Amino acid sequence: MFRTMTGLALVLSLAACGDANQMSGGDMGSMDKAAFATAPAAAPMEYAASESAPADGFVDLDRPIVQPEPDGGGGGAPPGMAPMMAYSYAWNFSVPSANMENLLNAHKKLCEDAGPTNCYVTNSNLSAIGQDEGASGNLSMRATEAWVRKFEGGVNDGLKPFGGSVYGTNRNAEELTAQIVDNEARLKAMSAHRDALQKMLEDRPGKLSDLLEVRQALAQAQGDIDARQSLLAALKLRVSMSELNFSYQAEYAAASQSIWRPVTDAFADFGPAFARTIGGIVRFIAAILPLLVFGAVGIAAILAGYRWWGRGRVRKARVAAEKSISGAKP
Repeated sequence: MFRTMTGLALVLSLAACGDANQMSGGDMGSMDKAAFATAPAAAPMEYAASESAPADGFVDLDRPIVQPEPDGGGGGAPPGMAPMMAYSYAWNFSVPSANMENLLNAHKKLCEDAGPTNCYVTNSNLSAIGQDEGASGNLSMRATEAWVRKFEGGVNDGLKPFGGSVYGTNRNAEELTAQIVDNEARLKAMSAHRDALQKMLEDRPGKLSDLLEVRQALAQAQGDIDARQSLLAALKLRVSMSELNFSYQAEYAAASQSIWRPVTDAFADFGPAFARTIGGIVRFIAAILPLLVFGAVGIAAILAGYRWWGRGRVRKARVAAEKSISGAKP
């Protein structure tokens, strides 16, 4: 009986897998579109044949664009489906170190005011704040393409109150259509397999050992489904929310960039260097002074002992000489 039930489950699973493969190969009409509605794809982008990329690495995001393939196809998306793209952006800002923290907080506030459905901060750090050299900061966020477009339109105006400027930008795109479609098809096949096991468990209880095997297979199938759903959620998050990375570097004054900067830095460091040298000498004296004291006491004790021993020898020699002289008299 168990062999019959297992064979039935395998037949149902193979049939579901065959349907899933057909869908992933091109017929996407029967796929559940609600799953994609939960994570709307970011607007894909390309350049027109007569246009070239702007110098700052960004393009006009207000027009719908599709990533082309070299052979003229529609990217990795099945026919009739727009490619699902995951974008990542990077901005490098140069700002006076005194204003770096305020600029980072202003960017963070722009994100937080938009709400977590549009933008949220994932990481923020600052180091060497207030120092002319070595000050830096980083801010990482996830945001929708609409928020990115709005930020990009006003980024330069937002830097003016802080005396900052943009000295580098970068943008990367990765198409996730094939991964999402493949995982959706696999998830549907796995769900069909789980339903077949559940139906087998309900309709044909069988022996206790058979029930335990079916329950174990059902639990494993459910675990695989949960893992696949988590993977799909992560992929769709990358499509619906772009990655943004802001880096902040200290901006130096023009005079500090001259050829005489090493000389001015040396004069500026004269006082601290002199003080450090004096401090080193004082610390050295303080370290060896106890050794000198105890060494002097020890040497004095040795010399005193040697003198005492020498006087004893001289006294004995004198006494012996006197005895010999007195013994020699008639």
